[in-house]
Amino acid sequence: MAKLITVFGSTGTQGGSVATALLKLLKGQDFKVRAVTRNASSDKAKALQAKGAEVVVASLDDPSTLGPALQGSHGVFVTTNYWEHMDQEREIKQGKAIADAAKAAGVLHVVFSGLENVEKIAGFPCLHFDGKGQIEEYMTSLKLPVTFVRYSAYYENYTSALKPQKLEDGTYIVGVPMEGAAMDIVSAGDMGPAVRTIFKNRAEWLGRAVGFSGDKLTIQQTADILSKHLAPKVFKPSDMTADAFGQLGFPGADDLGNMFKFYRLHNPDRSVELTRQLHPAAKTFDTWVAENKEALQNALD
Repeated sequence: MAKLITVFGSTGTQGGSVATALLKLLKGQDFKVRAVTRNASSDKAKALQAKGAEVVVASLDDPSTLGPALQGSHGVFVTTNYWEHMDQEREIKQGKAIADAAKAAGVLHVVFSGLENVEKIAGFPCLHFDGKGQIEEYMTSLKLPVTFVRYSAYYENYTSALKPQKLEDGTYIVGVPMEGAAMDIVSAGDMGPAVRTIFKNRAEWLGRAVGFSGDKLTIQQTADILSKHLAPKVFKPSDMTADAFGQLGFPGADDLGNMFKFYRLHNPDRSVELTRQLHPAAKTFDTWVAENKEALQNALD
């Protein structure tokens, strides 16, 4: 009998990819998908419904909606979004609420999109990591049957938050302050099949933390790949430090600066090899840029 997987964040990048991958698997013979959204009438929710998902309305901010959303679920994929409200306390509360609800519902496999507790590891805060780290710790304390998946920085960010900036001389600066160190990156929209493999092989992955990475590149290598595919545009790496980035003054700059510092100094456990074991077709950055030239050009123009 097909096992029911409930997917939170089903209309977002991570959850949408997971729901779509599960729905593609033998057309529902292995899994049935319950897609959780706050707005069932959105185009993305309707698209999931058209692919065969059951769409239900619930919110991580309203614990009373979580029990009904999880009823009868074998597994649940959960992602929380610090950046939506930039409120760490709220994110932790959401994570604890879904953990409690999954425990009460007897869910047999929770896959949580977590991150490390940077404050604990490195001694400086990184709020959007630390909140997820605290949720991971809470889930572990409940003895939930859980697998933690930790995403690297997204390729997709190069069309939005990390979009290269045009300089006066016409070249583009890739403003990621890694100070010469390599950084793991991944297509978040490409990781649904990896999560699907984890759900299919529950016993193998329970109790583990899996760091997703599609590629590990210096910012010079990143710039070279962008230059190759988006010629005649020319890209070069920023020489900014993570500390200087943290002083830029936009909301969340200090948090992102500390994230880059954590990446550089502590080289968190992300694995291209393990990611390809879970999803052999996981794209390299070079392949992703080649496939997304138009989106990148539109973002830059």
